[in-house]
Amino acid sequence: MNVMKAKAIVFEATRKVRVREVELPDLASEDVLVETEVSGVSVGTERWALEGLRREITSPSVPGYMGVGRIVEAGRDAAARGYVVGRRVAFLASRFAGEMDGRSWMGAHVSHAVVRTVEGADDADWFKACRLPEACDPMDASLIGLCAVAMRGIELAGVPAGARVLVVGLGVLGQYAAQVCRLKGARVAAADVVASRLEIARKTGAEWAVNPRTESLSDRAAEIAPGGFDVIIDTSSIPEVVRGLFPLLMEHGKFIFQGWYPPPSELDLGAIQARMAECWFPNGHSGLAVATALRWAAEGRIDTRSLVTHVAHPGAAAAVYDMILAGNEEFLGVVFDWRT
Repeated sequence: MNVMKAKAIVFEATRKVRVREVELPDLASEDVLVETEVSGVSVGTERWALEGLRREITSPSVPGYMGVGRIVEAGRDAAARGYVVGRRVAFLASRFAGEMDGRSWMGAHVSHAVVRTVEGADDADWFKACRLPEACDPMDASLIGLCAVAMRGIELAGVPAGARVLVVGLGVLGQYAAQVCRLKGARVAAADVVASRLEIARKTGAEWAVNPRTESLSDRAAEIAPGGFDVIIDTSSIPEVVRGLFPLLMEHGKFIFQGWYPPPSELDLGAIQARMAECWFPNGHSGLAVATALRWAAEGRIDTRSLVTHVAHPGAAAAVYDMILAGNEEFLGVVFDWRT
């Protein structure tokens, strides 16, 4: 019996990364085999996992949850639902055999992925695979999973047109949150301490950009949203930063905790309670959100290219993650290109 194998980026142990072969399972009827073209890095999630802080992920494991590639083999049931050979798909995770089996809910940083498909894009579905619109370039879809994550929080909170929204933390997730809010008709202020990220936010539609290192965020907030912001979206995950945002929210406003907050939390929930706020703690993304984000990308309504600052060969994975852990270089979106 021939064992199917692929090249993958593997988190071997805490802060240890290498590229090596992994074993893939046989295709089931609802599976497709995808030849990966690009895979986007979720900097926050993958950094936490590499540092051993995501308890649901054990080593060794294959990281990544934003893969894009072409189907090269399809099981009977998958093909009957339109997942046919030659079609591009975005996928969340892939299946492994041997030592990698069951190690992580991720698995997109791999040259060939065995992906379980789902029918439809109902919001209750945990996203597994989604067909790309024909007009959607792989690079434009490379980070779109994070757009879908941002979209889920915004949809849960019901951000209305005309609302004054503050997005804090302009990594890829925050950048997408600002873009989605703008598409929904909100007026968006964006805050970060990195000047280059503020410039990207301005370019992609934020009406105001604030650097708290060089100006007072509370003073600017009073100018932009007298009485407080209708909605605040935090992606920073930094307790000290988050505590400073609560007074900027209007009474009965909405606060979206869009980051990942490692336990134990140092957040002062009494301060947010004093605003009598609605709070939302979104987690993950749905098939519906991914399909919508891909359609917006294909239509040119969502800008991903401006967010991609680093494209790397998978063989350089160890150096890429060293850069992410060290934080000593300005970067935003990081994508592995498997086509080279």
